[in-house]
Amino acid sequence: MPAMTSQYLQVPKLLPRRKSRSRSRPRESGPTTPTTTAEVATLPSRTRPQSPPMPAVDLQVKPALSSYSNGYKMESDEGKKESKGFPRGASHIETKAPAVEQTGTNYDDLAEDTYTLEPCRTPPPPPSLRETLVGAWKLESYIAYPTPQSPIRRPTYPMTKNVTGFIMYTPDGYMSAQMLIPGQQSFKRGEGEEPQWAEAGKRFFAYCGPYYITNEGVGREEVLRHTFQVCNLPGWIGDIQIRTHRFEENGQVLVLGSEEPTEIKGDKRIPVLKWQRTKNNMDGVPPPPTPQIKISGPGEP
Repeated sequence: MPAMTSQYLQVPKLLPRRKSRSRSRPRESGPTTPTTTAEVATLPSRTRPQSPPMPAVDLQVKPALSSYSNGYKMESDEGKKESKGFPRGASHIETKAPAVEQTGTNYDDLAEDTYTLEPCRTPPPPPSLRETLVGAWKLESYIAYPTPQSPIRRPTYPMTKNVTGFIMYTPDGYMSAQMLIPGQQSFKRGEGEEPQWAEAGKRFFAYCGPYYITNEGVGREEVLRHTFQVCNLPGWIGDIQIRTHRFEENGQVLVLGSEEPTEIKGDKRIPVLKWQRTKNNMDGVPPPPTPQIKISGPGEP
């Protein structure tokens, strides 16, 4: 049996196992061996390769493109070279772009009506009672409605259905009202007899004085009061009476009444008067005089 040589009996040596090091424990610093210059030269370099140098920044300020003032039209490279005002190799010559008259769309605001606010849809506040009352109103009807205690259970017309009249309100707070029953036989001033004057007084009613509008709380924001400083009925002079009010036909009809029943010919009734607004007479022309027609009998001139 051949002798066994050490060539076949070499057993690989086990490398010493590296002990795991705790991260919380600092690494033990061992003795450092000096490194020669030759060894340093043979060690591989661990530094990153440097980036190529950046190109130099062109500090020349380019002029603004004149094409933006002409509909935002872009120019080619040739046009950009010419817009600088000088060709290559030539000296700089300042040139001004010709003024272009702009028509059509205003490019200062490309949004145009995008940010335009819509008109306010909130209706304006209604006019006050004083503003609505001011002016002249013509009487349309005067009706007295019955109360539960009235013996006559139908509406009546205290001054007939043909009553006419006016009521006026001034901006400075005065009013005047006149009502007349037409149809009386005419007579000249100073010629009438006592019965004729008495009949004229019964057919006419008028008063005037200041009017007041007061705010007396919720539901009574605009309370209208008439004062009787002048009146053809002596017993009413000095009175202050409240008038109920409302408007109809878009403010062209004024309806006046009283808060409490009024005694009319011995009966307690609720009066309701309707007045129609008259037209503006500021630029009116006076009518011609009424012609006098003389009626003569046989043999009279």
